[in-house]
Amino acid sequence: MLRARSFLSKSAFIIVLGFSCVSLQAFSAERPRIGLVLGGGGARGLAHIGVLKVLEEARVPVDCVVGTSIGSLVGGAYAAGRTPEELASRAVEANWDDLLSSSLPRQLSAVRKKQDDKLNLVGIELGMRDSGEVALPSAAISTQKIALFLREMTFGGTIASFDSLSIPYRAVATDIETGEMVVLKDGDIVTAMRASMAVPGLFPAVARDSRLLVDGGLARNVPVDVARSMCADVIIAVDVGAQPLNRDQINSILSTADQYTRLMVAQNVKPQLESLKPTDVLITPNLGTLSSADFKKGQEFIAKGEEAATLSLYQLSKYSLSEADYAAWKKNKLAHKLQPQPVQMVDVVPMRNVNPDVLKEALDVQIGQKLNSDDFHKRLAEVYARGDFSQLDYELTDHDGAQQLTLVPREKDWGPNYLSFGMGMGTDFEGNNPYALTAMYKRTWINSLGAEWKSSLRVGDTMAFQTEFYQPLQLDGYAFIAPSFSYKSSPVSIWQGGENLAQYRYAQSRFGLDLGSSLTRFGEVRLGVSYQHFDAAKQIGAAIASDSTDGDYGVNLKVYYDQLDHLYFPGKGDLVNINAYYALKGQGDFSKYGRIGIEAEHAFNFNGVKGNLAVQGSYSYKDAPFLPDFQSLGGFLNLSSYRKNELLGENSIYAKAQLYSPVSLLGLSVGGSYLGAAIETGRMFNVLDETQEGWHTSVTGFWAADTYLGPFYLGAAYGDNKKLRYYLMLGNQF
Repeated sequence: MLRARSFLSKSAFIIVLGFSCVSLQAFSAERPRIGLVLGGGGARGLAHIGVLKVLEEARVPVDCVVGTSIGSLVGGAYAAGRTPEELASRAVEANWDDLLSSSLPRQLSAVRKKQDDKLNLVGIELGMRDSGEVALPSAAISTQKIALFLREMTFGGTIASFDSLSIPYRAVATDIETGEMVVLKDGDIVTAMRASMAVPGLFPAVARDSRLLVDGGLARNVPVDVARSMCADVIIAVDVGAQPLNRDQINSILSTADQYTRLMVAQNVKPQLESLKPTDVLITPNLGTLSSADFKKGQEFIAKGEEAATLSLYQLSKYSLSEADYAAWKKNKLAHKLQPQPVQMVDVVPMRNVNPDVLKEALDVQIGQKLNSDDFHKRLAEVYARGDFSQLDYELTDHDGAQQLTLVPREKDWGPNYLSFGMGMGTDFEGNNPYALTAMYKRTWINSLGAEWKSSLRVGDTMAFQTEFYQPLQLDGYAFIAPSFSYKSSPVSIWQGGENLAQYRYAQSRFGLDLGSSLTRFGEVRLGVSYQHFDAAKQIGAAIASDSTDGDYGVNLKVYYDQLDHLYFPGKGDLVNINAYYALKGQGDFSKYGRIGIEAEHAFNFNGVKGNLAVQGSYSYKDAPFLPDFQSLGGFLNLSSYRKNELLGENSIYAKAQLYSPVSLLGLSVGGSYLGAAIETGRMFNVLDETQEGWHTSVTGFWAADTYLGPFYLGAAYGDNKKLRYYLMLGNQF
């Protein structure tokens, strides 16, 4: 019915337009100046694009545009020279879930950050300042990705005054200290947009001059008065704000908070709408139950905007131009479209901890050349992924015709000391119930080269502590030195013929000093020396091996490459991990020996079904001591039909092929839920139990979810040992 009404309205408009254009041509030079006001409303503001499409179809010129929040984004891109069609295609094709998240692809993360994934830490990071004050993040979501999206929407350019854009433009923000409205009319256009949309607590506030700016909806959600004072004889206002809830809808804490926000915004909208004159046009799209968070429904919002503007065509027809005059208006608009300019100066906003020279070195902006946005944004994302910043923005400003690029890094305001925690637990329903509580402390930027001290502690059936001081030797971080200490104590069950004969407690402590090179985000190579001490003591059962205390020192080589897009459920990328150690001096008969361990994994994605192929193995050179060098198979996705550590030996080889397909279940996961299966095979050499000689196989099926607390698995396995084994766990505890 609404589409029929729209068609009739457009038909009537064509008739009216035929009569009105003759008179308009006579005074086109004296036509009223039209100000377009685009209100705030989250995703609901995508309806503005539909309104713009109708305005252009109706040949209604816009002489200035003022926007709040989402209105400032749409209005700013339109003022920069984007067409409604371009705005619509980008709004519909954008991955809003990704844009509105703070996470970056795992491949971009620094290698040290990737290695932390194995600790299974929860994604909430607590901070502590050097003064001892505990701190939390000031915003839930970084606008890092949105800012880069807006750069593309505004052609990667800026201009000294927003009056010089293809359409004069203003963005409305709020001073969070005073509550006053702030009208942004110059400077960096993307910064103005971000300030106007910075919902307090959700997105970070934007510092501008001496003010701290947040979402303009707090002060003026439909800024009619701004457009009136700026240029407008006639106002076309588009209100996409959500209406207050009725009493029956206010039935929870969340709905009460939502109503509070709606009423607060409505208080500043009411006088603005009441100020509209009979010659002005108010367009209020009927958005029904579409919410401010429904960014994925861009096409629906745009259609609603078109429908609402079409119903106002009779009023709009009074301001339509002839085809010739409108073509001249559009030509002038195109002539002033934003264009990127050569960067003549580079500056960095001062920081508390991070060395600004490190930023300049990594971002490598070429003076006198136009910014290659794709390459620069890629480097920007890589630096941001190191984890030092809650936001890493840049501004483009015009100084007497010379463009300056200013890097605006926002260090994590809850640092530079960070605490993270994690937990894991599991059971095989046969008495093996591993658990772990994990904590990690990290102190960043101890000196100007970016030294970092990181320590982790695990409490559970396995006890572990590790600390390392990581000292880069140059600004680019390619070379580093790293002294470290680690301690690990874990139970080792001894199985023979399917019977648990004994359990030992094995402990190892290690001091090391590595010299290495970081291959940026791809991996690292280390060569070092270490001293290790280990002992084993029987706790229960038969004396399969005598208690022992040994130690040695030697040299070690580590090569680590990691480009997996996810540690547990990868869909692309590769991982290679090589560890080699040669003992130069030790106790007893084990004075000289060597060992090498290799792990490799390749992930793939075929029509939405993810999978990986993995192989790992170990080899001991000469007669290595058994306990510090023992290898094992058994446990979930480590030859799953066997118990944890059931197969023990000096050398091993293991391989698996795994598939996992996304499924929709429970709605509790972060990255997805999966049904998966794996085929596994492995073999131990120089085994403790001769009955375990030869190759072994296992087939495993599982349901898994990537949750806030880590990977969750419910699985079952059957293998050549004729055993059916079940697993339930949070984090891969086996």
